[in-house]
Amino acid sequence: MRWLVHLDPVEFEAVAGAHLRAAPLVNQMPLGVLATLRTDPARYPVVRLRSVSRDGVCVGVLVHTPPWNPTLSAADPDVAALMGGAYAAETHDLFGVFGQEEAAHAFAEAAVTGSGQHAEVEGRMGLFELRQVNPVPEVPGRMCLADGAHAPLLRAWGEAFHAEAVPHDPPPTADTGVRYATNGRVYLWLSPEGTPVSFAAFGREIEGFVSVGPVYTPPEARGHGYATALVAAMSRQALASGRRGCTLFTDLANPVSNAIYEKIGYRRVGTMARVRFVDG
Repeated sequence: MRWLVHLDPVEFEAVAGAHLRAAPLVNQMPLGVLATLRTDPARYPVVRLRSVSRDGVCVGVLVHTPPWNPTLSAADPDVAALMGGAYAAETHDLFGVFGQEEAAHAFAEAAVTGSGQHAEVEGRMGLFELRQVNPVPEVPGRMCLADGAHAPLLRAWGEAFHAEAVPHDPPPTADTGVRYATNGRVYLWLSPEGTPVSFAAFGREIEGFVSVGPVYTPPEARGHGYATALVAAMSRQALASGRRGCTLFTDLANPVSNAIYEKIGYRRVGTMARVRFVDG
């Protein structure tokens, strides 16, 4: 197997594109980075693109946009282990990894070998796919597209979601609220009185699928079905617009959210792992 370093995204896509598109849902994050590089190359100050080939065919990919941890494509454990050892040898800002569960563990074990660190599972994520929305109970209120007036609220909710769900990720930036409120991809569920009670966002678009997330309801508004109603309405809208389907990640340690998405029509198609490297 050969470990390849790519400096040109176009050349990287020529090498790795077929491999990534063979499993687009699992590989949606690397594909999303490539899509962003085509339309907004300044979005990521640093982008590192790596691949592994076997007999001239790409069999594994690593995409790293610090300060985020690198993401792996679908890859066999032996390929992931090669990536972990090779990438750890060339970089000083490797603090974890995200990928399919077996691949992420193989990468992590190889990356920390001899480093004095150990790998620790930060979270197991279910990868879910939807192609048809099930009927869900009606909930008072309605969905609306966020606008500039919602920026302060969305910034606060974005920070609350980060603290509760993904505390080890890079924190939201100062412009998060404005970006959420004005990008045309964030929706709110409004109570009958017009009060926002939940929000969700459309994310990357890959091979006809659109991702959903983050999804957040503040604690005082939980238990009323607002997030269920909002995600169901957004999913119906996505399908009506011609998308093949929707996809999302859930924390497998939260059976409540998993049950909500399954009730809407999402089905689990994979297991991902977030692994971080810890000293000692």
